[in-house]
Amino acid sequence: MRNFEIGILPQSCYFAFSPNAQTKTLFLYPTMCGHLYCSDDYYIKRDTFPPLLLVYVCQGTFHLELGEQIYAAHAGQVAFFDCCQPHYYYATDGMEFYYLHFDGPQAHALCQYINHTSGVVIDGPGNRQIHKELVDMIQMYEQNGSESVLASSGRIYRMLTLLDNPVLSPQLKKHGDAINRAVRYIRANVGKKITLHELAELAGLSDYYFSHLFKEITGLSPSNFIVYSRIDQAKAMLASSDLTLTQIARQVGYPNSSNLIVQFTDRVGCSPQQFRAEHQGKE
Repeated sequence: MRNFEIGILPQSCYFAFSPNAQTKTLFLYPTMCGHLYCSDDYYIKRDTFPPLLLVYVCQGTFHLELGEQIYAAHAGQVAFFDCCQPHYYYATDGMEFYYLHFDGPQAHALCQYINHTSGVVIDGPGNRQIHKELVDMIQMYEQNGSESVLASSGRIYRMLTLLDNPVLSPQLKKHGDAINRAVRYIRANVGKKITLHELAELAGLSDYYFSHLFKEITGLSPSNFIVYSRIDQAKAMLASSDLTLTQIARQVGYPNSSNLIVQFTDRVGCSPQQFRAEHQGKE
């Protein structure tokens, strides 16, 4: 199937499945898979969604906010997480990725185990093989092929086995919580002036090391992350309120509407006024 949702480019494809009751009882089973090419408009935000999600990033950056944690998966990396918890993910840098939604007996417990031992974003020796499994799956369905329920379940187990052997960065393991404290602080204080030194001090790191580590984990420099957080807040206000641009600008940390318009247009690709006209009143 071809997908033309917002932010998904026409060359993308996806396939959805409706397993029967016996399959749901006995096997790990796919609910959806696809190969997506995305513009920077692409995002998904949900409070909950039943299946798990496995993503292999071919190019660009897959940004993920999972509960109160924030992650970024770059080309060659895998993201794996349980969509039952609140999640928000979006694309930058011309992202292309393969994905698989799946579920089944003990699937969520397996995900919890892998996230505990290997992380949510995984650099592992098996990532290339996971990519191959996903490519083979998508190409099979593109050619109107099929595989047995047992073969499909076996494919998922093979990919999970490959995930359970990561190469983890000791720095990320050691300082990930500190970076997430800084992220939460930015989100909570988006309307205030926030300095690099302030964030580094909160994380207990030097300014230089904090800046380097923050970008490694989130995919953005601290200053860019602050700007995008302000833009995200401005988007929500534009879509759900009648506040003027000047009022919104002040609430998201800009002294006047001109600053907001420049930053918003540069990063979103349309003016705040255009965004409001297209999105106000929509869910």
